[in-house]
Amino acid sequence: MCGICGEFNYEGTKAETTERIKKMVSLLAHRGPDDEGFFIDDKVALGHRRLSIIDLSKEASQPMFSPSNRSVLVYNGEIYNFYEIREELEKRGEVFKTHSDSEVLLRAYEVWGLDFVQKLNGMWALAIYDKQKRQMILSRDRIGEKPLYFAHTKKGVIFSSEIHPLFESKSAKKEIDRKALAECVACRYVLAPKTLMKWVKKIPPGHFLVISDKETKLFPYYKIPLSLEIKEIKEEESVSRFAEIFEKSVEKRLISDVPLGVLLSGGLDSTAIVAAAKSVGVEKLSTFTVGFEEGGSFDEREQALLVSKVYNTEHTDFLISAEKFVEGLEGVLHHQDDPVADLALLPLYYLCKEAKSKVKVLLSGQGADEVLGGYHLERVLRQIKAISFMRKIPGAGVVAKMYSRFDKKREYLLKWDELKKADLGQIPAKIRYDLTTPLSSEVMNKLFKEKVEPPFDRTLDAFYSEVPKERGAIDAILGTLMKGWLPDNLLNHSDRMSMANSIEIRCPFLDPELIDYLFTIPENYKVTSNETKRLLRKWALIKGVPKEIILRRKKGFPVPWERWLRGELHYKVKERVLSTNWFKDYFNINEIENIFIEQLKGRENGILIWNLLILSHWGQIMGV
Repeated sequence: MCGICGEFNYEGTKAETTERIKKMVSLLAHRGPDDEGFFIDDKVALGHRRLSIIDLSKEASQPMFSPSNRSVLVYNGEIYNFYEIREELEKRGEVFKTHSDSEVLLRAYEVWGLDFVQKLNGMWALAIYDKQKRQMILSRDRIGEKPLYFAHTKKGVIFSSEIHPLFESKSAKKEIDRKALAECVACRYVLAPKTLMKWVKKIPPGHFLVISDKETKLFPYYKIPLSLEIKEIKEEESVSRFAEIFEKSVEKRLISDVPLGVLLSGGLDSTAIVAAAKSVGVEKLSTFTVGFEEGGSFDEREQALLVSKVYNTEHTDFLISAEKFVEGLEGVLHHQDDPVADLALLPLYYLCKEAKSKVKVLLSGQGADEVLGGYHLERVLRQIKAISFMRKIPGAGVVAKMYSRFDKKREYLLKWDELKKADLGQIPAKIRYDLTTPLSSEVMNKLFKEKVEPPFDRTLDAFYSEVPKERGAIDAILGTLMKGWLPDNLLNHSDRMSMANSIEIRCPFLDPELIDYLFTIPENYKVTSNETKRLLRKWALIKGVPKEIILRRKKGFPVPWERWLRGELHYKVKERVLSTNWFKDYFNINEIENIFIEQLKGRENGILIWNLLILSHWGQIMGV
């Protein structure tokens, strides 16, 4: 795992550009503390910070050049099937000097052109400068595990693994995108390609950005496989096939020349990774868990310890107090230049901070809910089935519209005529189902000085519109979550919190072969009206995972933030947020103060306050 940056058609002299790229690379040092490298010619500048994971030798350092010197690569990520690709290239006569996946990537590009990404199983953000074609190729992995941002300069394009290094450019413009800000406040993150800065864009998952003197072209090479045909297969066979693909995925992600472990929450997803690792023959495995002093529902160490004992792992757990949280708060906030107001980033940051003394790589259960049908989708399915049933009843629309007036969460029933005509797979779009649960228009227009118009997550409509009519409601939801919620929230903060501590996180549930397979099986093998992640639970039962783990409801990373905000942290956080100068141009400060007052009275405004705290610090980082 690494940090990359660069510029095509750079501004200023070569000496000025060298100084600028070195500064950009220094700002990415936390992403790669092991080495740094640069390439600068009369047109292009590339920079790299290295976190050595595979082939620790100097020969595997970057920027890396092809034998012909035609192409130069900087790359962040891991390619898990690079040995297989290497063998295929060797049969074509290619000779390799290193044992790194970076060299395989570079040769694969020169042999297959842009089609090389179709052969990759892994996560990546990369830049290849093709001297022969005089073009720069930027690419981001299929699901968006690794970030990549870019901006147009007066002469060309500048890019980086994170946003703040881009502002070393002479062309930098610190103008906030008001619509993106409204989206971030309402939904807690911003969907690609937008960022909070108008000048900066993020390359969406599964996309290329190809830059030449003539044009800059952004286009997809991958789409979530919702167009795959559902196969007729017995449920027992589907479990067997899942076992084969999932265990192979875990095995691939165990490849490493440095110590490796697993983030263990005590829930089903992370336990499944431990069980699969043991199943493929891993003898020694380190596991890490975090809990909070408040105990109870905020402490999963007991469940994690049970899993550790069953699978004989070398287990470490950590305890976080409100005081310890305050000590590390600056570290958490400092790495939020593409803000995500998810409380899970708190325990993740501390886990990675503590684990880095023992490992460099951590496997995570991230993505399991999105590909296997988790969260509370059994309730959503019951809701969709109820709507489907009501559509058959004459006069149901009148009742539905009356009901919507008493329950603001059911305002979508006002559009009963649209719901009545919609295909089953389009009902989630009509009810605007998403996990973000945006703030209401009433709250938003009290908070903002200028009126903001819903929907605040407009990209969601585009995501749902791409769902084929023949797909069911569950697959429509999962496909949409994988385009927005997963990359721009979960994988975004996972990358930031891990790389802040020079830790690489790998996600076995996001294997492309596994994703393809899961979109070819019947929906009810994943979610029923009474059960989520049915396929995973059946596999876990066969593998001997303790039943209390299999039957546990999902908790995520529970954080006692609401409780802390009614105690010792309240006035510290309030003072910090209310003293934010740039807020005065966008928000009604009196309304922000009311939000804190309501919190003390018992109303749960914790997520909104956390969002405002992150945005406050974001402005400080970006200098707005």
